[in-house]
Amino acid sequence: MSSPVSTSNKRVRPTSAAVEEAVREVIAGNQSINKTALAFGISRAYLAKIVKKVKSTDENYVHSPNIGNKRIFSKAEEDLLVSYLKTASKMCHGLTKKQTRELAFQYARANNKCPEKWTIDQIASVEWLRGFLKRHKDLSVRKPESTSLSRATSFNKTNVGEFFEKLTGLYEKYNFPPHMIFNADETGCSTVSAPPKIIAQKGSKQIGQVTSAERGTLVTTLFFINAAGGTLPPVFIFPRVNYKDHMLNNGPSGALGLAHISGWMTENNFVKALEHFASHVKPTKENPALLILDNYASHVNLRVIELARIHFIKILTFPPHCSHRLQPLDVTVYGPFKTRYRIVMNEWMLCNPGKTVTIYHVAQFVRDAYLAAFSMVNVTQGFKTTGIYPLNSKIFSDDDFLTSYVTDKPNPALSEDAIADNVRPRTPQLSITNIDSSHASRSPNANRTPIDDLMTNILQPSTSRQQIVSPEIVRPFLKSGPRKNIKSNTRKMVSAIITDTPEKNKIQDKETKSKSLKSAKNMKTKTNIRLLNKKKQDDTSDSSESILSLHDDTSLTSSDNDINLLELKKRKILSNEDNNYCIVCNEHYVNTKEEWYQCKICEGWANESCGIKGVINFFCQKCF
Repeated sequence: MSSPVSTSNKRVRPTSAAVEEAVREVIAGNQSINKTALAFGISRAYLAKIVKKVKSTDENYVHSPNIGNKRIFSKAEEDLLVSYLKTASKMCHGLTKKQTRELAFQYARANNKCPEKWTIDQIASVEWLRGFLKRHKDLSVRKPESTSLSRATSFNKTNVGEFFEKLTGLYEKYNFPPHMIFNADETGCSTVSAPPKIIAQKGSKQIGQVTSAERGTLVTTLFFINAAGGTLPPVFIFPRVNYKDHMLNNGPSGALGLAHISGWMTENNFVKALEHFASHVKPTKENPALLILDNYASHVNLRVIELARIHFIKILTFPPHCSHRLQPLDVTVYGPFKTRYRIVMNEWMLCNPGKTVTIYHVAQFVRDAYLAAFSMVNVTQGFKTTGIYPLNSKIFSDDDFLTSYVTDKPNPALSEDAIADNVRPRTPQLSITNIDSSHASRSPNANRTPIDDLMTNILQPSTSRQQIVSPEIVRPFLKSGPRKNIKSNTRKMVSAIITDTPEKNKIQDKETKSKSLKSAKNMKTKTNIRLLNKKKQDDTSDSSESILSLHDDTSLTSSDNDINLLELKKRKILSNEDNNYCIVCNEHYVNTKEEWYQCKICEGWANESCGIKGVINFFCQKCF
């Protein structure tokens, strides 16, 4: 029962547990205040004051001493302030320390209990904020993640509801087993990454760790996981023109290697990746596969849809900008994977001093990180956390949708009651309540501001009781204004089953329209220029007049032979013979039998065999 008594001259502050036990001994155990205070090392007068207070209230006593700065707000008022701060942070519009102090000052002034120092400084003191955070351990100063406005606003009940509605329909129609429910997504694996935390001297201003270079080269990696916890060999996109087998040395077994000059996923490469997926999963008409992925352009196109329909693959896309909450790979797998990837790369740098990481090492790093991060626990937890499998359309609470509260607009077709239930978030009830005026500290207010006028209309004078003005009245939660009615021809991306016929037809119409608008002759060639020069010579009688050539400045369009050339320049031809040479092989244009193209980078002209020709652009071998 007793606690040790300090023998030093300095008084030791009793713990809250000791004070509460001493109060119970006096009240419930009918012990003497003097003996109990001596036994617990508590001041007799202090214990007597607490006992008297407890007897007058007949409530269970919880010891919360007001140590240090005098508490400005009551417990009920601080609880309202805590709820406001939590709600604002969930809306991705959290308050900084200075903004919190400004809010506390306005809050205190609205409740007519603003200290004189706060009134002079027009802000709450730093000491108050420090004590406030100590009293509320569930609050802390955190560094937030940068969240784009698109992500914050797109993750709302409407978009998520549509996704789960389509997912439910697929489950009911095809009854997919968990090993046939897949999620696919790309992630970037760079040759330079942030090093992991290390042990160093305490107090050092700057700690360095060697990396391969200032900026790294990106290798895109496509992963597949299923709801049963399984994975498929990944797909690598290397930033090269042609893929070589040695790029996958020491990589994951069964992995597919592809190449593209940018290192990004393209339509052609995703078609090959989908064939890789079908060869491992082997879906049939009786046992189809479900593939859930995002709305990236290389995923949503006619070639991918036709291939998926041939191999009995049903493709469902996520709502735009919602993959950070709905995609299993993003939620539970990629975090551990990137952490392990950085560790593996750092260990390689320490074991190979003086060497740099190249794209030929990426597959090896991915293999080690892949085996550690793509565990069955992480994969299955990703599908469970997102509500995809087992299906749980109510996995997200109202608090999860608070990020979209700022920009959410009511549906005009809904009634006012439905709007209030479906659009407004379930925020804490920050209303005006009553408290005993004897617990409120008052101070004069010399300067009147708009908030004073607002409070004058809200608060009714009373001699015995005072109303609490909630922080939401002092500083309302942010809400965007009405949207501008701007008509756009761009089709809004939504969650869709793109392998269904209606969605397939929409995508087909979109691609057809896009191809008709795009000029098929954007690439400048010698043949086109020769035809235009000939037409120009036939139409004009002045032989000294300017005609079109490679180095022209103006843009002309010829309707004959469907020739549409962009950004052609003019110069005078001094002779009938074109004296240009290939910048790669130095062959004269008059002697060549190949088509000539202009390099997009150096703007020089070369034979078709002396470079790389794309759909629109051409690059000579000197530039690549």
